[in-house]
Amino acid sequence: MRAKYPQFRSQSNRGIRINWTGELQPTARSAIYLVEINYTVPARPRIRVLRPELRRREGSQNLPHVFEDDLLCVHEAQDWNATMMIANTIVPWISGWLYFYEVWLDTGYWEGSGTHPHRPEHQSAA
Repeated sequence: MRAKYPQFRSQSNRGIRINWTGELQPTARSAIYLVEINYTVPARPRIRVLRPELRRREGSQNLPHVFEDDLLCVHEAQDWNATMMIANTIVPWISGWLYFYEVWLDTGYWEGSGTHPHRPEHQSAA
């Protein structure tokens, strides 16, 4: 992680558990987001945006592509496993999620992929 994303700092490492915190900016026009990745081998990493606070669109009660407590859903279960490097998979996927979040804030549509076709924000504007 340090070699690819030097802005990420390890918060703790207790054998099979590690927490990273670092800033990501999906595009030059994007906000800078402070994100936290909590990983306990071999579970799915738990990802949270610490700042700025993720906003809901007017009229929306939920954020798209999140788990409980607004933990980010950045991939489908079969797309990642514990043999993959978080720096090569999860971090780029977080950046993609943040990009699609910003598009959703502007348009009301989630243009990224996903498995929630019944939710209106996951319908393409096209």
